[in-house]
Amino acid sequence: TTRRVPATCSMPLMSADCFSNDIHKLDTTNMMWTLISAKGTPARWRDFHSATIIGTKMYVFGGRADRFGPFHSNNEIYCNRIKVFDTETNSWLDSPPTPVLPEGRRSHSAFSYNGELYVFGGYNARLNRHFHDLWKFNPVSLSWKKIEPKGKGPCPRRRQCCCRVGDKIILFGGTSPSPEEGMGDEFDLMDHSDLYILDFSPSLKTLCKLAVIQYSLDQSCLPHDIRWELSAMTTNSTISRPIVSSQ
Repeated sequence: TTRRVPATCSMPLMSADCFSNDIHKLDTTNMMWTLISAKGTPARWRDFHSATIIGTKMYVFGGRADRFGPFHSNNEIYCNRIKVFDTETNSWLDSPPTPVLPEGRRSHSAFSYNGELYVFGGYNARLNRHFHDLWKFNPVSLSWKKIEPKGKGPCPRRRQCCCRVGDKIILFGGTSPSPEEGMGDEFDLMDHSDLYILDFSPSLKTLCKLAVIQYSLDQSCLPHDIRWELSAMTTNSTISRPIVSSQ
């Protein structure tokens, strides 16, 4: 976890605006927080990163840092290397460099499935770019692989919510550049209210329906319930009209 005013900042607490790389632990039996005295070389101070637990290790990816230190100087950097923290030994582990890496980003989504780490979306201000790519990190081989899911996926975005339910990832919302002038806020951004499902273990029925949609096959001979499901899969899933981002 991070906090915006770490104890290492030399400025008065009331005026400090710092990045942090502290780790705190919450004991859920008594709801007491403890500052961890971590060993090893810590992850660089940052915010808007992800920290995902797989087994006894925490995998930190992405986030926004500053080139010159823990204070904001408008010289942002976006790390694209994994940092691993061992919760059993309270130690930061060294990870070897990998040949294939996703772009550095912040405000992305990260989740684990079958012992691997997945990263979706996010934003890089230095590139002025929103992402909608999906990457998988294998903690055993310490390697990245870009995933290309079937079907129509979300548009580039950040700040979305991703929740795993069984073998499915439910993605909702997020923020993207406004497609038309005047639709967004003063930063030309707009919020989404749409929903997508990423199925890691699709049934044969689901794969067949995807093929019908992909190749625009004739649906007239299909049972009514299948046609209804196909309609639901291709109908706008928003729960309301897009709302202006509040930054």
